[in-house]
Amino acid sequence: MEGVASAIRSFLPDQSLISRSLLMVILVYSFFSHFLPIEPYLVPYLISVKHFTNSQVTIDIFPYGVYAQLIFTLLMAPACFYLSHKVVIVLGAFGMLFSYFIIWCGQSLLAVQIIQITYGFGAAARMAFSSYMFLLVPEEEYQRMTSLTTTTSLLSFVLASELSQLLALVKFSYSIFLGLTLTSLGICCVTAFLLPKDCPSSLIYSSVTASRVQNEGWIRLLEETWKGRNLQILSLWWALAYAGFSLVQIYGTNLFDAIDSQSKFNGHVLAASQAAGSLGAICAVYIEQYTIKSGVVIYVIGSAVMCIVCLGMGLLAKIWVAYLLYVVISGIYQTLTCLVSVHCGRLLSNGKFILLFSVNNFVGLLLETLLQAALEISRLSISTQYVCFAGFFLLATVIFIVLPFADDDGKSKNDSSLTSNDEPEPLILETR
Repeated sequence: MEGVASAIRSFLPDQSLISRSLLMVILVYSFFSHFLPIEPYLVPYLISVKHFTNSQVTIDIFPYGVYAQLIFTLLMAPACFYLSHKVVIVLGAFGMLFSYFIIWCGQSLLAVQIIQITYGFGAAARMAFSSYMFLLVPEEEYQRMTSLTTTTSLLSFVLASELSQLLALVKFSYSIFLGLTLTSLGICCVTAFLLPKDCPSSLIYSSVTASRVQNEGWIRLLEETWKGRNLQILSLWWALAYAGFSLVQIYGTNLFDAIDSQSKFNGHVLAASQAAGSLGAICAVYIEQYTIKSGVVIYVIGSAVMCIVCLGMGLLAKIWVAYLLYVVISGIYQTLTCLVSVHCGRLLSNGKFILLFSVNNFVGLLLETLLQAALEISRLSISTQYVCFAGFFLLATVIFIVLPFADDDGKSKNDSSLTSNDEPEPLILETR
């Protein structure tokens, strides 16, 4: 027991660097923003209670949320620049609360389509919270706080999923699920108000920065933000991995149903995948130093493993193998995404964390949307789609094997991964 307690204490941030009360507020917000028991049964609720058809939900409702999130993700950086992170986080929390409240009260198709837009804003605002963490804590605590909030959010999703599964088995009304969700989001909104104001000394909120954004324009600001070669390489991996894993998640239950339509364990498997992600987020704290030394190698290996996993899911056609591999890829992705976001944050020289998160996630969402459209047009079988996902991760692997060897205009740069003797060396992480 003492060993477990020691491990937990080592995982938590240093109390001298972040106060206990602030840590509690952050964790409560992280937990209740993702504790949504209605989520696994939202489609059955809309069909059985609101009397929409499955086709309406798939074609006329959910796409509005996807496109809204894509647009709002790109707008998060300007919103945080001019309104502050805290205001955006509070608005996002109320956006999620408003969405589920209208789901509860609304009856028309138009009302449900409108709430998909507010839901898209709320989902995008969660990203502002991720970048906000980098403003609240010193650099040495980036990894612990990123891993801790990610772990809390994922475990919250696990508990909500298992609770809704239990309530469904005893045939509780879907209104109970929605009531619990609204209560959770109400607590989330209250907690959002307790978050501290953005640091006034931050580069983002100074009048000088606002003036520069207006006078020099966003293009100049983007160039300044991604001026480092290492940051460009890691940001590209971030976007590619985001797009590939999102598609694996979206079509996971479709694959399970195609392999064995009689299986009743999908809910538990989705919860297990989030638990694996939580474990991966915790592991990121302990392997961070090794990944700094190995540089881009860890991301090359991760892409290659995810390629093999997708290939196995598409070709083996055994339900328990598909379940296991789905859990495995979730754990791998969450480990690497916790690492890459922190590595990118440390490479950032101008402090525009929200711009980094916003653009990287927007590129990932855009790639995901384009790939999803291509899959719909090609009408491939679900198993063939997973083989295509494997090909996508294989392409990412090749790209990140080649990139460290590529010379920018034939000139060696300080942040390049080439030495003067053309010997490849690990990606070196610069600090601010």
